[in-house]
Amino acid sequence: MSAPVYVLDTGALMAYAQGVEAVGEAMVAAADTHATVAVPLVCLLEAYSLLDHTEHEYLAMLRRNPAVQVLTPALHVDRADDCPVIGGMARQTGRLGAGHAAFLAISSAAGLITSRADQVRKVLGDDWPIIEV
Repeated sequence: MSAPVYVLDTGALMAYAQGVEAVGEAMVAAADTHATVAVPLVCLLEAYSLLDHTEHEYLAMLRRNPAVQVLTPALHVDRADDCPVIGGMARQTGRLGAGHAAFLAISSAAGLITSRADQVRKVLGDDWPIIEV
């Protein structure tokens, strides 16, 4: 599977579930070029916790899409793992999901789709490709 061209954070997942077209359009553009879209596991869990149960099926449909990768942090206590870096980014952004999304965007050199660009810009900077929904 190819490296993701976009990372969807919690707000982007919620926007998708609520029918915001910009998220679907970005996913179609990625699929048209045989690229993928990353969903950080932390953001997926946050989105499920914030959405009404009647909206959960939209996230299930998203997860079934072959262009979507749900990514977990590398967990290796006795050698380099992602948790300290994601935790530090979460401290700067103010949210755990935003920290995980920013980490994946940097490590994949991918654009980020978010509803809170102000939060992720604290880590990614003003020049990073961010789509706000």
